[in-house]
Amino acid sequence: MKSNKIIILILVVLAAVAIYFFINKSAGTLGSNKGEKSDFAITNIETIDKIFIVDSKGKSVTLTKPGDGWLIDGKHSARPDNIRLLMKTFKRTAVRSPVPKTAHNNVIKQIATIATKVEIYQGGDKPSKIYYVGGSTLDHQGTYMILETEGVKSSVPFIMYIPGNYGYLTSRFFTDADQWRDAIVFKYQPEEIKSITINYFETPEESFVINKNGNKFSLSEIDSEKIIPVDSNVLHEYVSRYQKIYYEQVDEQLSKYQIDSILSSPPFRSIEVNGIDGAKDKIVIYHMPNFRGLKDPGTGIEYDYDIDRMYGSLNNDLFIYIQFPTFDKITFPKRYFKNN
Repeated sequence: MKSNKIIILILVVLAAVAIYFFINKSAGTLGSNKGEKSDFAITNIETIDKIFIVDSKGKSVTLTKPGDGWLIDGKHSARPDNIRLLMKTFKRTAVRSPVPKTAHNNVIKQIATIATKVEIYQGGDKPSKIYYVGGSTLDHQGTYMILETEGVKSSVPFIMYIPGNYGYLTSRFFTDADQWRDAIVFKYQPEEIKSITINYFETPEESFVINKNGNKFSLSEIDSEKIIPVDSNVLHEYVSRYQKIYYEQVDEQLSKYQIDSILSSPPFRSIEVNGIDGAKDKIVIYHMPNFRGLKDPGTGIEYDYDIDRMYGSLNNDLFIYIQFPTFDKITFPKRYFKNN
């Protein structure tokens, strides 16, 4: 009887020891032991008000949220879709697995060499979390990352992913400020517009100016105060098209020499909008060569220029690609208004 009690006691102790080691091993795997940090996700993303991203070459961008929208380096509005993707990444990122011990040293060296540092602020002067984002796993379905909180880095890296998404996360943390910019060219309500000037350099007789006089708009020729009689409803409908005009993308392929060469060539069109509050936006448009060799289906002759896209210089600051379907909505000739 006594021996049975001793055996039962020994079994209870062994079970307790087994449970202890199981719990501690699991905790270590999840990153709560020995300086491991794996709590990457941020559930309350609405409190994020600043993000600083810097790559291994020292190029950086700062995203801030002073009000309802986000700004890039305190100057330009950020692309809403890029911001949404970043917030989704912060909220849903999860540990796929710890980095295997056999790969630990190599991953640490990789992160130290090529990592992008992402500082996330939530209302304070110090970041609430810092990501060190390395490269991808061999299957390109995971990303090597290290987490830092309260000034202390995790002792080990983890393989991170977003459940349900394919691909690695590194490309989401880019530092090119131009790529973060909202792709807006014109964003004016009709009541915000003071004037619109369109120059057609190849057909100057079709150029025109629209001015706001009181609560109505009027049409006239360039450098002329003589008003051309047109239907006010047609004019107002045209002005309302300036609420959302976007460019396609910022150029990343051409060299500075090539861009300067394009900007020194004769422009195709220009559109300038002046706001009643003093705001001004101007785009100068240039032909894009027919690199794709597109041909007229009727004649079989190659077009002189691309028939889908054009170059644009926005506010003498940004060299962009724009699409004909977008700008065809606002590049009507003067005769359009006269005939309507």
